[in-house]
Amino acid sequence: MKSIRQWSMPAKMFTGLAIVVVVGYFGGCLGRTDITGDEAVRIARAQIDFEPEHFNAELGRQGYPPKPVWAVTFWIVAKDGEGGFERRTAVEVHADTGEVLKIHIDP
Repeated sequence: MKSIRQWSMPAKMFTGLAIVVVVGYFGGCLGRTDITGDEAVRIARAQIDFEPEHFNAELGRQGYPPKPVWAVTFWIVAKDGEGGFERRTAVEVHADTGEVLKIHIDP
């Protein structure tokens, strides 16, 4: 195996970038939050005015410095057979405080 001094410049850069990405991912994206996914769904559900057929919750980071945010989407599939949605609403919930940050309603 070659010593690190003998590695090419692209190999050194790739290795450094890989380390930064892995540390950033595990240190940032997978950090512990105070609000669980189930709690985020419950908080977001209180913000909509229809009975959804489906929902999805995803944890992400937003802004700088990055804050943890649950993006919870509720929807009813359109009955016209052409795809799309009859109703769809997304609610952003702060993953540490439970505060509702934003509500996106499809027209």
